[in-house]
This record gives sequence, C-alpha cells and structure tokens, in this order.
Amino acid sequence: MTTDALLVAESDDEWPDLVIDLLGQRMSVVRINTSEKTPSDMDCSSVKILVGGPSNLVPWISVCPQLQWIQSTWAGVDALAGHIPAGVVVTPLKNVFGQSMSEFVLGWLLALERRVLDRAQASVWDDTPELGVFGKTMGILGTGSIGSAVAKSAQHFGIRCRGLNSDGRPVDGFEACFKAGDHRFFDDLDFVVSVLPKTTHTENAIDQEALNRLSPGSIVINIGRGNAIDDDALLTALRNGAVGAAVLDVFREEPLPKSHLYWQQENVYITSHTSAPTLERFVAQAMATNLERFIAGQDLLGTFDASKGY
Repeated sequence: MTTDALLVAESDDEWPDLVIDLLGQRMSVVRINTSEKTPSDMDCSSVKILVGGPSNLVPWISVCPQLQWIQSTWAGVDALAGHIPAGVVVTPLKNVFGQSMSEFVLGWLLALERRVLDRAQASVWDDTPELGVFGKTMGILGTGSIGSAVAKSAQHFGIRCRGLNSDGRPVDGFEACFKAGDHRFFDDLDFVVSVLPKTTHTENAIDQEALNRLSPGSIVINIGRGNAIDDDALLTALRNGAVGAAVLDVFREEPLPKSHLYWQQENVYITSHTSAPTLERFVAQAMATNLERFIAGQDLLGTFDASKGY
C-alpha cells in the first residue's frame, strides 16, 4: 500500500485525527510518532505531503523523494532552512494566531500597567492609583495578520499603534508605518511588541539605539522570534531604567539556559514560548482550502517565501 501523506506528531496530539478526516477520503495517510526514527523498512517513496512541526519533519524530508507539500503546524518554519528540496512548497500555519497573541499582549500590558501582579501579593494597604494604558503608544514590529490583530485589540483600550514593516507601506489599524531599519519608529514608544519572524533582516531589530529612543519605563514584549532583540542591550536598558519591564516569550536558544542572565533580572518575565498555543483544529482548517488546490494542481495559498524568510 502506498502512502500519500505522512503526519509526524506527538503521541498526545489531536490534530492528526482532524487531518486524517480531511485527507482520508482522498488519499492514504500514515501517522508517525515524533519519537520514531525514520525506519529503513518503511516505504516513503510515494509520500507527497508531510505535516508536522518543522523540526520534527526534517529527518523525513530526505526519505520522501516524491514530496511536493510540507504543511507546518507552527507559524515559524526556520527549522526547515536548508532542508527544503527544489519544487517543494511549504505552508506555515498562518492567520490563526491573532486572537491568542492579542490576549497575551494585552493581558501582560494590563497586568503590568495596572500592577495586577504587585497587588496580588500585597501585604500592606496601598491606594496609589495607576494611570493605565489609555492614550499610550504601542509600536508593533510586523504588520501582518498577527500584528494587525494585536493593533486592533489595543485600540479598544485607547492605545495608539504604530507599525514597522519591510517597506513602510501603510496598513489599516496603524496610525503610521515605518520601513524596517528606520529608528524613528521607536521614538517615545510606551510599548514595543515584536511579532517578527527569524530572518537575516530581523536580526537585532530592537538594538541599543532603538531602546534609547523609547519612553522611560517602557515595556518590551517579544512574541515573534528571539533574534529580533539584542539581549545585551536589553539587559542594560532594564538595569538602568530605560526599559521598565520585558515580557519575553521567545529566545535565541530554547529552552532558555538556566545560566542566562534573563533569569536573574527582576523586571523580566519569561513565558517559555507559550504565547500562541496551536489549537488542534487550526491545522486541518489551514489545510482545507489548499487541499483542493493541491489535488487540482493549482498553486497553494500562503506559501513560505525563502527570499523573505517567512
């Protein structure tokens, strides 16, 4: 029996059942546990579709000579860099994380600005009022579906939003947009939120000069990729008060080593890459439209562009 689609998943993942329901009537599907090595006795010569987390799929790519389509179960696919054969298209999980990312960003901003964390541990009376977030300015690095969703949510709280993208093009929901590399974007920002992918162009997008331009006591949140922040510069800014707090979900090395100075920095909140859990239904949902296009021999939508890195 030939295998058309190979799903590589954790043992407790539920998304494969939904993908099998989607594909099962149209093609043969096999599920493999991530703990399994590529067995020599398994015939992958007919596999056209691979589905799973990018790092889990890498070992299987080379044993699937007829591979045409890789569906990632994550938005970031940088783990596949250098492993994508010519002619194979990759579709990251897109347009599904806006809600969860917005909840994360606004939840943390409100917790910090309204001193929710401090008051939860209060042992003495403190009626000092907080100013809240109304009228403050947020700069979002990345104005795609996630950045736009965060901006829309922020506006409900009276937060003004400024965007940064590759060419400075205007985007709905942002008062102004700046081209990547233009440090004027950071001038007097109260909040900085990065949703940038990992590419050569996003390396240290938040550097010392950027941090020096922020409003004193600003808050930096990174939910994109760890390479966007100059870690040494951020630690310096946190220590001297130029930045009031940082909420960091992603890092250059994950898990973040125990020896990293972020663990010792009082005003850093480490959230262990949990800002956007993959809801099981999203994987099959993201594949549904493209499956019809794939069967019909049409170009797939939302494909990874290696020249851009996302």
